[in-house]
Amino acid sequence: METPVALDSTFADEIVRKMQSYRTWIFIGLSAAYLVSYFHRAAPAVVGPEIIKELGVAPAALGFMGSMYFWAYAAAMLPAGVLADTWGSRKTMSVFILVAAVGGFIFGLAPSVAYLAVGRFLVGFGVGFIWVPAVRILADWYKPDELATSSGVLLAVGNVGAIISAAPLVALMSVIGWRNSFHVVGVFTILAALFVWLVVRNKPTELNFPTPRDLMGLPPAPPAPKVNLGSALKAVFTNPQFYLLGILLFSYYGTFMGVGSLWAGPYLQHVYGLSKQAAGNIIMMFPLGMVFGCPFSGYLSDKILKSRKKVLLGGVALHALAYIPLVFFPDKMSITQLYALFLWYGLSGGAFVSCFACAKETCEPRFAGTAVGSLNIFIFVGGAFYQQVMGIVIQHYPVVKKGVYSIGAYQAAFWVPFIGLICGFILYSFFKERPIT
Repeated sequence: METPVALDSTFADEIVRKMQSYRTWIFIGLSAAYLVSYFHRAAPAVVGPEIIKELGVAPAALGFMGSMYFWAYAAAMLPAGVLADTWGSRKTMSVFILVAAVGGFIFGLAPSVAYLAVGRFLVGFGVGFIWVPAVRILADWYKPDELATSSGVLLAVGNVGAIISAAPLVALMSVIGWRNSFHVVGVFTILAALFVWLVVRNKPTELNFPTPRDLMGLPPAPPAPKVNLGSALKAVFTNPQFYLLGILLFSYYGTFMGVGSLWAGPYLQHVYGLSKQAAGNIIMMFPLGMVFGCPFSGYLSDKILKSRKKVLLGGVALHALAYIPLVFFPDKMSITQLYALFLWYGLSGGAFVSCFACAKETCEPRFAGTAVGSLNIFIFVGGAFYQQVMGIVIQHYPVVKKGVYSIGAYQAAFWVPFIGLICGFILYSFFKERPIT
């Protein structure tokens, strides 16, 4: 059991200030790591057309390459939690961020789709060990009434990484090319790993700082009861309510990763004939909308509607509206309307964040971590599925010219996420929500 730090000395206020100052640096380190994660997640939307042109990659192969990030990320979810608990969050994040850096370099050097897929897989697997350990660190450094805010800000910072992967990445590519751009990103990924290793500490007590419970005047928490992984998985995966939520998020998150993180770029360049920079500027509206949509929907869920289900159903319905122009008149929008559409795409997509609180509330509190980690599997498998399936659909249509596909190809591809959202909405409507206490 940890020994509480005494706060009754004349230096108490100074110790607290130092602790709060240091945790700011810890938050900066976590933010740098998570920003890199989101950058890699969204980058294919603007680099995809370049890969098609340079390597002659078919849409199905591009979808396969893009999906490798999500398959790997999903595979990392459960071991990330285990390693954070046993090996320590700081060490886990530092080592696996370096794995992501190696993947980024391989991606930039790749001579073929196979190497692109390997690089993408290593990136996804490496950054898959960031979110869960980061949340564990936040829980040990922040009081309960600060935790939601700090984790929400961290998620918003992640979307800044997605913003950087749009227009700013296009600008960098125009100067040094897409391959060298990923080498630059690889260097920054290494720096993020070093920053985490040198600055981040798992708990305040490692630096003789007071814990959140000390600051609240509470005694040290009793040892948490040990949870058997088998019993935790059984409790989560034998619960029908969990599957209704998982299926919803499979399509909800999966669709905006399928479109916003990959196929939006080729669509805007092939159908509207936009330049890389112009397409990147429009795509940037998607993560910008998420930056505002995520915290707003969380507040709506906690404080106003006091319901996860209402926010998730409303978010999916509003998000599905974005597909009406994409499936019925995909080539008839003005540039201004495209900007508005992708901003709406991100704003309405932000409601997905309520899923994590909803997942915790589907089971006993002692199984909450397993529930959230398992839900992430549905989320990222959904991203892999929609990127790959949309590529397969596009490839079934004739090529207009080398590397360019027709309006009909993208129109048919957009039907896939549209139908997925409708199915997810219908199934999740049967979800039985527990009251928020």
